[in-house]
Amino acid sequence: MKKDYSEYKRTEYDKYLSRRSNRDGVLLDYFANYVRFNYETKTVNIAVDDRNEYQAMDFVIEEYEQEVAERTGKEYKKYEPSPEEQKSELKETQLDYDRIKNRYDFQLGSDAGILCDETGVIENPLINIFSGAYVTLKYGEGILDFIYADFMTPFKKAYESAQLEKMLIEYAKELYKDKTPQPEKAEEPHKIYNENQIYVENFYSYEMTFYEIKDIAFASLYTAICPPNFTDRSYDKIKKLKWYLSYLLWLQDEYKEMIEFCYDEDFYPEILGSLYPSERLKLYRTIHDLPFRFDRTEELSISNRMGGKEMPYGMPINEILDRIKAMSGEPTEAEKQFAEKYNISVGTLKACIAHPSFMSITYSFRSVADILELEFTKMLEQNVHFRKCKRCGKYFIMKGKYDTRYCDRVEEGESRSCQEFAAAENYKAKHADDKATAIYSKYYKRYSARVKVRQIKEADFKKWKYQAMTKRDKCTAGNISAEEFVEWMEDYFPNRKKKN
Repeated sequence: MKKDYSEYKRTEYDKYLSRRSNRDGVLLDYFANYVRFNYETKTVNIAVDDRNEYQAMDFVIEEYEQEVAERTGKEYKKYEPSPEEQKSELKETQLDYDRIKNRYDFQLGSDAGILCDETGVIENPLINIFSGAYVTLKYGEGILDFIYADFMTPFKKAYESAQLEKMLIEYAKELYKDKTPQPEKAEEPHKIYNENQIYVENFYSYEMTFYEIKDIAFASLYTAICPPNFTDRSYDKIKKLKWYLSYLLWLQDEYKEMIEFCYDEDFYPEILGSLYPSERLKLYRTIHDLPFRFDRTEELSISNRMGGKEMPYGMPINEILDRIKAMSGEPTEAEKQFAEKYNISVGTLKACIAHPSFMSITYSFRSVADILELEFTKMLEQNVHFRKCKRCGKYFIMKGKYDTRYCDRVEEGESRSCQEFAAAENYKAKHADDKATAIYSKYYKRYSARVKVRQIKEADFKKWKYQAMTKRDKCTAGNISAEEFVEWMEDYFPNRKKKN
């Protein structure tokens, strides 16, 4: 029996999932990335998908184009970009690298030796500079980078470009359309012949999409390593851009709200103050009618690669060397008997024992929503906390037992961090009524100005500074009067006339 859903009312969880899911013509999960969490160093180690570049797709594309040529009866000729095109693409890749290289701790991808030489010069062009990259973050840095990213500014640029393109297309259609009335023809569906075609066409659409939304993607790390793919070009690009922006803004609002609810010490302290962040998250999801379960795609492997300093994730280097030394030399009778019983060579047995094996847990993620949720829940597991800065109002990550109310973030246009500003302000407030400090500051400014115009030598200024600080402390302690301190300051450099 056919079912009628016209009166169906979606639950809050249905709406929640819908906002995080692909839409017609928009893939949010095109990249397949992997991440490891190091519990000892509290770091997030991400391996970005490396399959979405021409270097990886070259053979598949060639095979696809040969199939098309055979099907259409045309002669196949592999496309080779001109030197000018290659130079232009290489320049664009280098610009991308230069603008983000100082923002994140990352290495170019699995072909790093080919893509980038020792001086940091890119040798092969890339669609996305993060393809195949390895990125290292402290717990929580990825979330903060995302929630404070400016997506609106690059969106406006992309939106204006899409509007102009739409206007030009409509103008061209009107200009060249046949004035003779024609019967309307039903649009024929795009015919799909095999899986390879879908794979390549999705890659082509991704290439075009990333070119169109690159500035939006580079606004944060997670949008760059989980870029969207506007797969169906027949859908209105403007609508897709708007929906993608709403997806990002919705996630920003969600995680700002969650951080406040779960971590902010000043958020309803009389209600939430006694709860741990994980308990506060359960209450948050109860209020929003969301499940308490989080699904993850986890892979456990055993290899020689260390992911920590203690077993089962790693061990000290000296212990590894001791193992290797202990297994050198001729095999023992016990080793020979063991190898014979289990039908392996003695060399294989000795190698397995000499080289330690470690457990490694890897998670896969494909979308911005996935990695945000994974990082946030890992922070809860490892008891890593956010705190709101008392100066700028933004959240920061608390580092170990170091208790501070101010972040070390340097805002745009500033030269000092909130911690440095707060320290200076606290010092100023503490010494506001201290006459000795005010006298010292006055003469420090005067004499440092004279150093700049070379009326006072740098060495003499440094000698004065040390003595002046000593006098200041004596004045503060009451050992000398303020008048005596001023008189000493005035008389120190004899080439300066004493004021009456």
